[in-house]
Amino acid sequence: MRAVVPADHYRGYQDLLQAVREGQDFRVHVAAREAARTAVIAPHGGRIEGGTSEIARALAGEEHHLYLFEGLRTTGDNFHHLHLTSSRFDEPRCLELIAGCTTVIAVHGYATDGPDVLLGGRDEDLKSRLAAALGAAGLSCLADGHRFPGLDPGNVCNRGATGRGVQLEFSAAFRRRRDWQAMAGAVRAVLDGLPVGRPGLPPCAARA
Repeated sequence: MRAVVPADHYRGYQDLLQAVREGQDFRVHVAAREAARTAVIAPHGGRIEGGTSEIARALAGEEHHLYLFEGLRTTGDNFHHLHLTSSRFDEPRCLELIAGCTTVIAVHGYATDGPDVLLGGRDEDLKSRLAAALGAAGLSCLADGHRFPGLDPGNVCNRGATGRGVQLEFSAAFRRRRDWQAMAGAVRAVLDGLPVGRPGLPPCAARA
């Protein structure tokens, strides 16, 4: 096994596999729900960005596809060894799951002080709907002007059928509170209320 470099230097999943092992350092969980067109993913779940797996599960419920890439290392260095940056996150099971989805939400965590949620991604319509719903639920949100815009077309949240998704970055303080019921209810209500042909979706995706 090669000497490990910071995970954000990995060129992609195959590069990461040269340094870490599935089942020992990380695991992948996929729950595909029949007829679902929305996927909730946590590409830095488990011990990489604490709480993001649990939040993703709460958002997906039993109706939406769920994907988790979870750090398992017990030495406290999961972020350093396993954080494959979102613009290079190309784990095949994730890409297969989201390829046919018209809506993709990626759940992340950030460590610095700031609002409860930073919203990014290329799906401006969904981002606006979520920001309004989360604000109404009492969360502090920032949808623009932060350092996690998620606008790169290669960002995994933008690799679904429409080329547009949403990235939700939850603060460390919010994740530590573990009081996520209002947040999850707000997000799920938005997903439940999305019209099939909402603005910005290519016609083929709107009909799917």
